[in-house]
Amino acid sequence: MSRRLLALPAAALLLIPILLFFRQQVLIGLGESLVVSDPLERADLIYVLAGDFWGSRVLLGAQLGAQGWAPRVVLSGGRYRDDYASDLSVDFAAGRGYPRSLFLPVRLEAQSTIDEAQAMRPIFHRLGAQRIILVTSNFHSRRAAQVFRLFLPEFDFRMEGSSDGVFHPESWWKKPQERSLLFGEYQKMVGTFLVKFHLAGAGWLRQVRE
Repeated sequence: MSRRLLALPAAALLLIPILLFFRQQVLIGLGESLVVSDPLERADLIYVLAGDFWGSRVLLGAQLGAQGWAPRVVLSGGRYRDDYASDLSVDFAAGRGYPRSLFLPVRLEAQSTIDEAQAMRPIFHRLGAQRIILVTSNFHSRRAAQVFRLFLPEFDFRMEGSSDGVFHPESWWKKPQERSLLFGEYQKMVGTFLVKFHLAGAGWLRQVRE
């Protein structure tokens, strides 16, 4: 009996690092699940989602356009001070050597990703686009793909997530801001399904910071 009792602490000591390892793998998996990058295919246009405060989305969209993945890069954005974020995004990309002719700015006021997708539907149709590469921040990429595919099923979307240094899938739980981003994204993904199938209103999604 005494040997068995002595073996229990030893077994517990061995079990602790195993549990910690799997805990970390689960946490990493939750972070990585938010990030989507589909295999690239040539498309009719590249659409950079609004809300790019760091410029990483704009530069990734510009890079993909310059590489020939689509002939036009659409940049959207609402009013920012005395200008529009869409126009400022074009200036930002042009200032880094990309030709202005590559870009089409769209002045768009949207309070949520769902609003943005619905507002872009007639614009995509007017531009004659069928296959569209979506560019957004890495943590937002899965939900953006979910929203655009659910609400705009007539288009073929390819997702490309940009890393802007705000969210790190391999260590998100270490910083409050990144934890908030992850929990918010999963909450809003569930909310997206509820809104799509008329089980909830879209108002609360608009009230949560995008």
